[in-house]
Amino acid sequence: MNASSEETAYPAEVLAAHEQSLVLAQAPAATRDQVKLLEQLRIAAEGGHPRAQCNLGYLYAVGDGLEANAAEAVRWFKLAAEQEDVQAIYNLSQMYQGGHGVEADLAVAIELLRKAANAGHPDALYNLGIFSYNGGEGIEQDHRAAFIFFENASTVGHSEALFSLGLCYSMGHGVTKDDHKAVELYQKAADKGHANALYNLGLYYYYGEGGLAKDLKQAESLFKRAADLGHEKATSAAASVAEELKASDAGAGQPFSEIQL
Repeated sequence: MNASSEETAYPAEVLAAHEQSLVLAQAPAATRDQVKLLEQLRIAAEGGHPRAQCNLGYLYAVGDGLEANAAEAVRWFKLAAEQEDVQAIYNLSQMYQGGHGVEADLAVAIELLRKAANAGHPDALYNLGIFSYNGGEGIEQDHRAAFIFFENASTVGHSEALFSLGLCYSMGHGVTKDDHKAVELYQKAADKGHANALYNLGLYYYYGEGGLAKDLKQAESLFKRAADLGHEKATSAAASVAEELKASDAGAGQPFSEIQL
């Protein structure tokens, strides 16, 4: 966290400990002084610094350099959230959603997500989009609301949001169907290594849709990239396209499934 006028309320030693913890955290894992990092982080967190509290909570949540303790993670996230630390608010929502260190409470989780989303947190925006897209769990399905959440999250290059926004355009969910726009968004997500986006983009190249010329070699390449990321359908799709290319028969069947949801 960068220094700001709000930080003048903290003692110099607290600010110094926070800054030192950030420097130590950026060191390569192999050479990082984890003991010193935790020492400085505790000084800053116990001194009331919200970002230090959030960071300490994260270390407890994942068990990085100390024994994982979900309840302790929740405690620190709550302290930071009370000071309006947006990342802590989002992290706390995930703890309530999954029942980690606290009794699962979806209503509280969504309330916290909305608070973080209102502050522009991209993961919170994306997660609210997923809730709205799927519906259920007391949430009314609303594809238009989902589209807006995905669109807002995508402005900062959130790969999942870019893919989901592309899906909305592919399916005409919450927005007028536009395959050209879907291709544009899938490409952006694919550039970030998103497996489903790579697969869907491959389908567009395979069928020559969305403003793309039919290109089996490009489709095969995209399917292979998705397969390397563990996408099962892409594995079979790449093999099928390879057979088509080998047989020089571009019109042989349609061996692939619909757009990947």
